[in-house]
Amino acid sequence: MSMFYKNNLALDYHINTKSNSGLRDYDPQVYYKAYPNTKVLHLSKNNAKTNAKNDDIFLQTLMSRKSTRAFASRGLELDALSKLLTLGCGLKTESSDSIFRTYASAGGRYPIEIYVAILQPSDIEQGIYHFNIKDNSLEMLRRGDYSEKLGKYYTNQPFGSIIPCLIFFSMVFERTMGKYGERGYRYALIDAGHMGQNLYLCASYLNLGIVGLGQGAVSDVEFEDFLGLNSAEESMIYSFAVGYIPDIA
Repeated sequence: MSMFYKNNLALDYHINTKSNSGLRDYDPQVYYKAYPNTKVLHLSKNNAKTNAKNDDIFLQTLMSRKSTRAFASRGLELDALSKLLTLGCGLKTESSDSIFRTYASAGGRYPIEIYVAILQPSDIEQGIYHFNIKDNSLEMLRRGDYSEKLGKYYTNQPFGSIIPCLIFFSMVFERTMGKYGERGYRYALIDAGHMGQNLYLCASYLNLGIVGLGQGAVSDVEFEDFLGLNSAEESMIYSFAVGYIPDIA
């Protein structure tokens, strides 16, 4: 373990929350804050039906963004996955010398690494891959069908079909925390949020289904062991199921 991590409150918090004890009893009501008796400026409202017919592609993409838990049975093809990863998480230019990507990152530190599990056969061989940002390529780490094993990690998720593909985000703490200290842990999590929204919007644009997931059925340690991560330096934080939407498959 790096000396950087000794006596580090942010990493202590991360390690102590690797196990998920499940949902607590909670109030499902969604609340909104308001300030009564103040001057109010009314804004134009979103109209889903009007925006859906709008020729503005951005508006159509934004308004169609949603979580999908039922996918077509066929596997995700390389062309679709390539566009999703490149647009959602890749470099802004074709030059590998560029550091700028399609999402915001605190201090330009880019602490998130991306892994992909191909679970259903397509023109991509089933297995576990790493997304090499610089070369814009998928690197095969492990060959094989891991659909059953990975499916068990998400038994708390109400899926209506098989999962064709999983995308995982891991965090390399020191990239951001080396610059910002313990506060960098917050920034790295915000980075994951930026990337997640990017993936959602790009999936909507590409007519793909997507849903963000937590590894609620197992501890993070078990998941990190499966991916071969050194959890003292790199840890799982977020994942997504991706596939074709049934009615357009």
